[in-house]
Amino acid sequence: MKVPRSGKQLKMDKSNTSVVVTVVVATIIVVFCGFSAKALFTQGAYQRRVVDAKHQTVKRLEDNITAAQSLSQQYDVFESANPNAIGGKSDVAENAAPPDGKNSRIVLDALPTQYDFPALISSLSKLVSLHPITNPNIGGSDQSSAFSNQPSVEPQPLTIQQIPISGTMSYAVLQDLFKDIERSIRPYDVTALQFSGSGSNMTVTLNMSTQYQPATIIELENKEVK
Repeated sequence: MKVPRSGKQLKMDKSNTSVVVTVVVATIIVVFCGFSAKALFTQGAYQRRVVDAKHQTVKRLEDNITAAQSLSQQYDVFESANPNAIGGKSDVAENAAPPDGKNSRIVLDALPTQYDFPALISSLSKLVSLHPITNPNIGGSDQSSAFSNQPSVEPQPLTIQQIPISGTMSYAVLQDLFKDIERSIRPYDVTALQFSGSGSNMTVTLNMSTQYQPATIIELENKEVK
């Protein structure tokens, strides 16, 4: 036989149920708040990293702008210098022969940004033609496929080797040729020299090397903030 509960017992059961429900709801709220706080903290930390990265980027851009302005001013001074870097006149026509000419053209001629074998042979032919050399010959072969003209962030000079020059000349002419090679805007290295005959009539063969350096590029990067 079921004993009926008293009013006091019913109130206690309801009170216990309310406590349990309250605890469960409070637990859910606490857990939810914990996860929400963690998510907000993570999002806030991420936003701070994004803001810091933006500030660093802006600072770098401002520094680059300042450096570019300074470089532009220095370039103007360098370009207008008279005499130029090798002692020639700078206030002359663009096609003036060395040592005259603007410093920018002298620098580009000294260290070209491309392999350009035909231009190299043409330059050497002009150099050789300044001297009374019998049967002058400039050898070598175009190896464009083996050299890169691709610009890069940090390009390095590339050496063009085995450029033979031969002909018949006197010892005095050979000395003058060496002097002009040394004075040349574009640097040449004599790597080998062979000669035979008398001082007034020598058969000379020399091997030379020179360099060029591909152009520099500015590389822009995208950075992911994590």
